[in-house]
Amino acid sequence: MRTPRGPGGRPGPAPPRLLGLSIVLVVLVASTVAGWSLAAPATVGPGNTEQGQGADVGEKTPAYWVWQAAQIWGIPSPVPTALSTTSLTPTLLPTTSSSFRINAAAAANTSVRWEFLETTAAPGSTELELRFTDGLSRPATTLTVYLETRPGTLPGALTFFVYWDAGTFGPSGVTVQTMQVNVLVCVSVGNCP
Repeated sequence: MRTPRGPGGRPGPAPPRLLGLSIVLVVLVASTVAGWSLAAPATVGPGNTEQGQGADVGEKTPAYWVWQAAQIWGIPSPVPTALSTTSLTPTLLPTTSSSFRINAAAAANTSVRWEFLETTAAPGSTELELRFTDGLSRPATTLTVYLETRPGTLPGALTFFVYWDAGTFGPSGVTVQTMQVNVLVCVSVGNCP
């Protein structure tokens, strides 16, 4: 079917049937995208810091302590062990993948969960200072914790989850405004930047 021509040989208005089909198609695509976004988990991964408004997400870590992911999650039960907040007494990492927390926590509370991968290149008996900044639907919180790698070398990579308890508000009401993590290597135990 040829498009009707208007004055001067230019295409005229689209036939009503084509216009109606276009509107239905736009509504279907918009509904599908909205459905995908509503069903998707609230996941924030490592990347460059955004400029201007919006989520501010970034990370700086040594090559052997890699930030794999960050997600809105629930505090598990039993509640994980707290990481040390004192550089002179860092938490010694176990020889198996484990979970920790960086503030007071209650099981099932909404949290931000970071996933770190410790590679086999991690030097033994090295203290790391982890600086976390979180801002969800409230002002940002900054926490600093200390951990120490085990003596010797790892036989395989390990995964560590670190939880920040964000309170009791529901996940549908959480807006990630800022999420930063900086992992610094200390000169020696108790001698951190």
